[in-house]
Amino acid sequence: MSELHFQPIKGRAREILTTILQTPEVSSCSKKDVLLLRLASEEIVMNVTSYAYPEDADGFLDVEIEKADNRVAIRFKDGGKPFNPLKHKKPDTNLSWMQRHIGGLGIYLVTKKMDHVDYAYVDNQNVLTIEKLIKQ
Repeated sequence: MSELHFQPIKGRAREILTTILQTPEVSSCSKKDVLLLRLASEEIVMNVTSYAYPEDADGFLDVEIEKADNRVAIRFKDGGKPFNPLKHKKPDTNLSWMQRHIGGLGIYLVTKKMDHVDYAYVDNQNVLTIEKLIKQ
């Protein structure tokens, strides 16, 4: 299991994502699975680094990555304001791009591309876990 700690996080989204993708748990997956894990992780990292903390706070992001049997689980923990992205209104994908409201499409894609997504607010931390079933 890889355990990563990032602080401060402002302006470091690309570095954080690259570090996650370079862990043995993720980098050893198939190209297709890495692409899907990248898509989901990028959405989550961008949301945390952009919205979790007030403008003047640098904040932290802890990431735990576990690979076992036929799955990879990535757990994101931050101390930002409580926010359950799974309760966000789902976007109307039947509307044209011009008619859609901004926001919500990224987490919608995460829930569609991952096999399991879970959120909890524990010990004053947002804990978002994604799981992807992988091919061996």
